[in-house]
Amino acid sequence: MQNRTLLLVVALGAIGLAILWRETAHPPSSTQHQATWAQFLSAAQSIPAARPPTSSDTLSDREALRRLDRLYRLQADLMRAQSRNDDARIEAILHTTVRTLHASLQFPNLVERPRFRRVFRALTREYEHRYGVPDTLRLPNSPVSNLRDDLVASVNRRAPASVVDALPADLRTQHSAVPLTMNRPTRTTIAFLLRNKKRYLYPWLRRASTYFPMIEQIFAEENVPDELKYLAIAESGLDPHAQSRAQAAGIWQFVAKTGRRYGLSIDPWVDERLDPEKSTRAAARLLKDLHRKFGDWQLALAGYNCDPGVVQYHVQEYRDRTGQRPSFWDIYEDLPEETRNYVPLFTATAVIISNPAAFDLKRVQAGPQYAFDYVPVDRPLPIDQVATLADVPPSQIRVLNPELRSDRLPPSKKPYYVRLPYGTYKTFAENLDARPREQSSPKLQHVVQAGETAGRIARRYHVKRSVLLSTNGDGYPAQMSVGERLTIPEKTYEGNARVADGADRAPIRVRYGSRTVRPIGSDPSDGRVTATLSSSSRPAR
Repeated sequence: MQNRTLLLVVALGAIGLAILWRETAHPPSSTQHQATWAQFLSAAQSIPAARPPTSSDTLSDREALRRLDRLYRLQADLMRAQSRNDDARIEAILHTTVRTLHASLQFPNLVERPRFRRVFRALTREYEHRYGVPDTLRLPNSPVSNLRDDLVASVNRRAPASVVDALPADLRTQHSAVPLTMNRPTRTTIAFLLRNKKRYLYPWLRRASTYFPMIEQIFAEENVPDELKYLAIAESGLDPHAQSRAQAAGIWQFVAKTGRRYGLSIDPWVDERLDPEKSTRAAARLLKDLHRKFGDWQLALAGYNCDPGVVQYHVQEYRDRTGQRPSFWDIYEDLPEETRNYVPLFTATAVIISNPAAFDLKRVQAGPQYAFDYVPVDRPLPIDQVATLADVPPSQIRVLNPELRSDRLPPSKKPYYVRLPYGTYKTFAENLDARPREQSSPKLQHVVQAGETAGRIARRYHVKRSVLLSTNGDGYPAQMSVGERLTIPEKTYEGNARVADGADRAPIRVRYGSRTVRPIGSDPSDGRVTATLSSSSRPAR
């Protein structure tokens, strides 16, 4: 009996050792088990504790290479399908490619790789060649995203007290419509920006001379506090082409859903988030809505940066706990880290840019004046032809019209207002009148792939299902065949035409004046600069 017991103990011990060896070589995949195993090993002091898991937006080198391999395989499959003229296969690969690229953009350490950026551009070019520009798909290029990352790291490190305390002595809470609280987070952010003035402050000052007069004009018309213009710097550094990792775009960094909700058109032809004037008008209305919701401009700014529902949750939680309405600083510690730093970044930017002399910043060469001829054109001309008719380089047309996503003006039943360099309208109109008119405009085509329905295709191109079907013939069947080529109806484009509702389709000459620098807290009427708007005598036909 004792021998059996001894054998049983030995056997159980052997099994236990085998399990221990196996677990050491191959830790369990369950997160809960991993934590338990790491705690046990740490307590036993047998091996160092395991590294913490990487954040959800970071890939290991192996996973990044797997994703690159997937993209290269899609590129090879696409070339194979193109060599066989297999339209159905080409369509399927392109749509899979766009979904894969969208999913990949959430990983900054993948997006920063040169090989990813090369294959991204190659694949999106193939998509554009067949469909036009993919909806809201772009490589991130916003330096402000890097600024916020660096700022978070700087704030967490805590700037030396000597740096913060050496700031101008008269930095106090400013008297303005939007509270500019001068506390330690704001002072730390000011110190950070001053340490990096060549990288951030001087480029911002140059762009402010170009875009601030326009923003001031629109904010005055929309009855939005003038100080909120500095939010565009905190959002994008006043770069109309800025694109974040979250696929927010333009100087006000709208995501597609919010942009559409505030009247910005986003389709394969245009992305009005990139239009400085239209996006500024939309931002003014969004900011007013947020202020109505929270009754506090700093909370409104927090809601602009993150989901307003998150801010509302913490506001309500504070009210339930204290019976009082909170300020931004009352719920500061409860907000996401980026949002905690966002209001100090806005405040620091406003204080410095409104009074650069107080911070010993050198005068910078002003950026170009924001001035142009706004001309209605009733045919979808290629951008190169628009430039030729105006006798200017195509790059000038593209810079003035960053919302254009295609290589031509969008097809529309109403004239499209295109910006031309200031003073070139007469040349453009004369050359356009002398040019023979095309008999028909190009049509956007779509090749049906497996599993697609009329409704799904209509949603992709932002048109009604009934209009899609009727465009392809009376009684067109809802059940479509794979490989069949559909004509996409021209969507009635009204966004640009709304700019000149009272102009009787006549060209408009726009010239925003020079920016007047005035410290926050001074009389807002001092140095108010307005745009000069005038209508020419005839439209471009």
